[in-house]
Amino acid sequence: MKQCDCCERIGVEVNSIKLFEELKHFFEDQVEQGIFSETKVKEPFYVWKRNCFDKMKWYADKWYKCNVCGTLWEFDYPDFPTCGFVRKFPDGKYTGKEVVKGGY
Repeated sequence: MKQCDCCERIGVEVNSIKLFEELKHFFEDQVEQGIFSETKVKEPFYVWKRNCFDKMKWYADKWYKCNVCGTLWEFDYPDFPTCGFVRKFPDGKYTGKEVVKGGY
C-alpha cells in the first residue's frame, strides 16, 4: 500500500530557483509514483477588481491531489523577483485560504 507524508509537510514561499527545482522534482516524483495526481486548476488564488468591468484573476500553475489522504496542494511557480508558493488544503477542498494543520 502506498503511503504519503502530507501530514508532515506545510505550505512554503518559493523564494529561490533551488527551492523551486526541489519542489517541482518532488511533485513530479509523487505523480510518477502514483501518490499524487495532477488536477486541473479551477479557482484563482487572487482576484483583483478595479470596477465591475475590470477584473483580473491569477491562477496557480499546478494543483496536485494526494491519492492516499486527499490533501490538495496548490503550486504557483515563481516569476522572479516575485516569489511563488506551495499551499496545503488538508481536507482536499480549495478555500483560497491556506490551511496548515501539522505540517509542507
